[in-house]
Amino acid sequence: MFGTDGIRGFPYKGLFVKRNLIKLGYSYGMLLGKKNHVISNVFISKDTRNSSNFIEESLIKGLNEAGMNTIKLGVLPTSSLSIFTNKYPNSAGIMVTASHNSFKYNGIKFINEKGEKITDKEEKQIELIFKSKKTKKSVKTVNLNYLDSINEYVSEIIDKFKNIKLGKTRFCIDLSNGASYKATDQILKSFKQNFHLISNKPNGLNINKNCGVEYTKKISNYVIKNNFDFGVSIDGDADRIIFINKYGKLIEGDKVISFIAENFLKKGETLVTTIMTNSSIEKRLNLKKIKVLRTNVGDKNVYHKMKKVGSEFGGENSGHYIIKKFLNTSDANLTLLLILSILNKKKTSFDF
Repeated sequence: MFGTDGIRGFPYKGLFVKRNLIKLGYSYGMLLGKKNHVISNVFISKDTRNSSNFIEESLIKGLNEAGMNTIKLGVLPTSSLSIFTNKYPNSAGIMVTASHNSFKYNGIKFINEKGEKITDKEEKQIELIFKSKKTKKSVKTVNLNYLDSINEYVSEIIDKFKNIKLGKTRFCIDLSNGASYKATDQILKSFKQNFHLISNKPNGLNINKNCGVEYTKKISNYVIKNNFDFGVSIDGDADRIIFINKYGKLIEGDKVISFIAENFLKKGETLVTTIMTNSSIEKRLNLKKIKVLRTNVGDKNVYHKMKKVGSEFGGENSGHYIIKKFLNTSDANLTLLLILSILNKKKTSFDF
């Protein structure tokens, strides 16, 4: 049922028919109730796919049957759920997204009451409940639409960098017609950055279509044509980010990990990354007395290893970067702000 990052499939087929989606919502709601009896609310965010509303409404029905209230946040990055569940006690979250895939796919990511992606053990528990006989709870539930959610998310991101200078660079961002198509614009405008947006007009069918982190040709050509200092591409649910240098070339994720680690971590601290990361990073960081630990592929695995060893930064070369000081999951907007702050501090360019 679960893959590396939640559940993914085709809307209106298999697990993504109404009956099964209701049972999935119910299964997660029952897990939350068993785990922690005070959890009563589930925040729900989604990306811009035309099937997201159908999936959201079906999950809500199942959550209600498990006795859970729901709060719809609308179109927001996956990380918004980490922010809201940390900020508001007794709550968990669900993200409706298929990340970098086309609109033909959709998926579900589950966020626990600590703003973390759920563990493998919790995924197995959901599967067991899903296979068992469903019994409705006779509890009155409430479903709300939170209309100011984007402003609160933006405010929380801005607040984490309110006393940090970002400097002056010219860059462009490909937003994949996805979950951060409004939020990124608001965040960067608040810092008076010199930026331009592309792929920021979603229509339900064009998420990741000839754009985004899996199709870098668009952002590369745009950087070269307009002589930008660098380019950025953010995926459909805005937890992954990739960078393009001023020559239109992709900056390898390993180099981004190394760049952040060298400038963010202190001597004696630990970088957590995956088995896919180049060993040259380990040698480079060890010279600076920064430890490197590896884990299996998946930002969830990176985070849980970070938590275990007390690491402040971890990432994988696909574009997930977790800054634990700020958030318990990866957020493309936070990563971009961190890179901008480092560029300003070091008075350097992002063109390697």
